[in-house]
Amino acid sequence: MKWLMMICALLIATVALADTPEKALCIVCAANGETELEKVEATREYKGTTYYFCAKKCADTFDANPAAYVLEEGAAPSATWMTTAGQPLTLESLRGKVVLVDFWATWCKPCIKSMPELEAIYKDYQKLGLEVVGVSVDQGDEREKKVKKFLEKKPVAYPIVIDTEEASSWEAFHVVALPTVYLIGRDGQIAERWTGVVDMKKVREAVDRAIGMQAR
Repeated sequence: MKWLMMICALLIATVALADTPEKALCIVCAANGETELEKVEATREYKGTTYYFCAKKCADTFDANPAAYVLEEGAAPSATWMTTAGQPLTLESLRGKVVLVDFWATWCKPCIKSMPELEAIYKDYQKLGLEVVGVSVDQGDEREKKVKKFLEKKPVAYPIVIDTEEASSWEAFHVVALPTVYLIGRDGQIAERWTGVVDMKKVREAVDRAIGMQAR
């Protein structure tokens, strides 16, 4: 019986190996903007889906926090912030609106590059029920001063908040790369997530679907 079980296990492993592609997109690297297929060095099964990795290190990173790489359905985490204008803002207060939450930092070039298009989306859909919140994850005692100075040079129409270093919302949202943009529906449920180099055209299309009509 013991030998039979070993043979069955070997057969299963052989079939799994045969089904593994030579190259695939590493889900961990993709979160940091990688778009090229890489040689598969490891695989993981998670909730019925096989994920491929370019190195064991990436597979181990995935094991430590799968929710950071696989979008989990469900309600968005609660979040309480203070805007740079000194106004309190909670995610719960935006219930009933479609919300884009953009995690960014003043030193993040892809974040800065996407902000003009993010503002354009906000202006196009604001009257239709869209809210955008930019969450700065800058660290250090001077982070508020740094963010305000940045906004003096590159102002945006939507509210900017500075995440706290304790009980931070970026941890609650499993943010592992910048920028990370979440789309939250009117019911408070997470609908979409984009990380790394964000395709703002896809963000606009997703907002359009969530709003349910074309912006005018």
